Amino acid sequence: MIPYFIANILSISLFFIAYRKKFNETALRVSLFIAATPLIVIAAFKSIKVGTDTGSYVYFFNKINTLESALAIIDEQGEPGFWLLNYLGHQFTHNYFILFLFSSIIITSCYFYTLKRFNLKTLSLITLLFIGPYYFQLNGTRQAIAIAIFSVAVIFIIKRQAYHYITSIFIGFLFHKSIIICLPLYFIFEGEIKAKKIAVILFFFIILLIFFQSFVDLASGVDERYSSYGDQKDTRGGIVVSSFNILLLGWFILCRKINHHNIAIKQFDILLTLYLLGALISILSIVLGVDPSGFLRMSIYFIQMNIFLLPMTILSFRNLTTRYIIVFTAILLMILYFYMTTSAFSNLVPYQFNSTL
Repeated sequence: MIPYFIANILSISLFFIAYRKKFNETALRVSLFIAATPLIVIAAFKSIKVGTDTGSYVYFFNKINTLESALAIIDEQGEPGFWLLNYLGHQFTHNYFILFLFSSIIITSCYFYTLKRFNLKTLSLITLLFIGPYYFQLNGTRQAIAIAIFSVAVIFIIKRQAYHYITSIFIGFLFHKSIIICLPLYFIFEGEIKAKKIAVILFFFIILLIFFQSFVDLASGVDERYSSYGDQKDTRGGIVVSSFNILLLGWFILCRKINHHNIAIKQFDILLTLYLLGALISILSIVLGVDPSGFLRMSIYFIQMNIFLLPMTILSFRNLTTRYIIVFTAILLMILYFYMTTSAFSNLVPYQFNSTL
């Protein structure tokens, strides 16, 4: 766990200094690049033993060493962005670290760009690293790229930029097909977020619950990898994560109610509704008792809104003493959650560096 904490502390400290000193735009960009470096290093230079899916990525990287082999797997599986990234890596080195380096640069750039645009600064970065999806890339690299791209796409929902939103979803689709479920969201968020719209979302959730297997069969027709989503499996690990997500949802709704004069804005309501979608997906896997891994991965597209929602709810408390108490408590809980989940899932512990360099 120590390498993760060192990377997090270094990045957060440098990120904080960059904003605290109020650098000009050029100096700020350089400072943010330096702050991103520890995170990129921890993701790029991992051993093949770190992450349950890493061995599979290394296998395909070694296999895709020519343009012909890249085109062959693209024809078989689609997602050309990621497979061409494998081929591009071989133009520099045949060591697998280059694939994770390129992937990490894309993911980190997306998140730092998003944090800068939302202007929630250090608290958002703390949330991203400790309960957000940043380290998901150590296991699910392809989907992690698509999830990070969607974090940027949310900006275009809020700013009502349809062309930019559709373009970003298309780019994400080049890396992981699952992002296509986000395409209709732009149109769902037309106008104000009202109770009627939430009721419609809940209605479709119930329809999905009732006809779940039919939807799984439909998705399997597009990609057979989704057929496992209907398998009955032990959901205890998923319950822990989902319960945490649901508790956070309750916190966000509570703050929306008691501090509505501070956060009752369209931006917050859009983020909260997206988070609700993620919580519903998590609940779905528990209710049906199916593979929690696949559903939790799908929910990350929306659950990652916590990196904006949590800072917004904390800052909605105007009393400084109350705010500091909440910040201190939140950080402690996030560190505990990070330690528990990182230790328990996906072979992320013990962390080991790539020994083949």
